[in-house]
Amino acid sequence: MRGRRPAGALFPVNVWPAFVDALTLVLAVFVVLVTVAFVAQNRLIARLRVREQELSTLRDEKARIERRLRALAPRGTLDVEDGKVILQGEVLFDSGSDALTPAGERLMSEMGRNLGGLLAAEADQMVLIGGHTDDRPIHGRFASNWELSTARALAVSRVLIRAGAPPARVVPSGFGAEHPRASNADEQGRAQNRRIEVLLVPIHAVSSR
Repeated sequence: MRGRRPAGALFPVNVWPAFVDALTLVLAVFVVLVTVAFVAQNRLIARLRVREQELSTLRDEKARIERRLRALAPRGTLDVEDGKVILQGEVLFDSGSDALTPAGERLMSEMGRNLGGLLAAEADQMVLIGGHTDDRPIHGRFASNWELSTARALAVSRVLIRAGAPPARVVPSGFGAEHPRASNADEQGRAQNRRIEVLLVPIHAVSSR
């Protein structure tokens, strides 16, 4: 005769040890997941702080270079915008010409003397001389605005070098009408687009040195 199951017994065997083990395992997995998430969050916060510090350093560096750029030429003869010195074409050249006017040559000579000192202090920088024009078709000895802008950048670069800027760190480039500063719809905008820009760039951006 079979023995009767004790009254109130729900299971034929004791399941509590296995249940406790399973519960402990779930709890352990939960603790591991929380720990991993906490570590990942701390790492993300640390990276964000590093990025914020880098951005702050870049802003400070940009402001410092802009202050030095403003000292390149007499006040009122140039603008400094986004780390670029901007000189209007009419200040430097006659219409359609790549020959600097006497006033333009004096201005570039003064800038060249100051630029030599700036580059001596900024050993990892080169100076990019960018020539820009408006979009009006050109007539005369230049086949296009691109060629005129390049010739003007070369003319400015030669004067800067004669005045003391190191030749190996001056890069002339012509952009034609492709990067306007303002709309070419009216003369005021076109005048802003006829310009020379002087920009400090890292050496590694334009050279394999």
